[in-house]
Amino acid sequence: MKKLLQIVLVSSLSLLCFSCYYDEIPEQLVVEIPEIPDTQVISFGTEIQPIFSKCTGCHGANISPDLRTGNSYSALVPKYVTASNADASRLYNYLPGNGHHDVGISLSANEIALIKAWINQGAKDN
Repeated sequence: MKKLLQIVLVSSLSLLCFSCYYDEIPEQLVVEIPEIPDTQVISFGTEIQPIFSKCTGCHGANISPDLRTGNSYSALVPKYVTASNADASRLYNYLPGNGHHDVGISLSANEIALIKAWINQGAKDN
């Protein structure tokens, strides 16, 4: 009986130590953001605001910043956007797909690139 208990204990410990599904830490998925040419003028009203329509399920009247049409620009600039510097902007660094916690949506690389270019072009309300 004692020998059987030892065999069961050793077998259980062996299974516990060598049965981990993840042997390595998975690599972080890096999304390559395409470059938008400096000559392409990005319009907040026609190109950026429609992207934010994906976010208004959470970022409406109750969760800051309010990204609804008509409210988003004044809610973002200057509190969340550092004009002409996307890398220093809270908005850019916390977009779904670029730093935001998982909320069930993600922005495409092209949408992230448009937001980055808009910020780098001075974050104009155009």
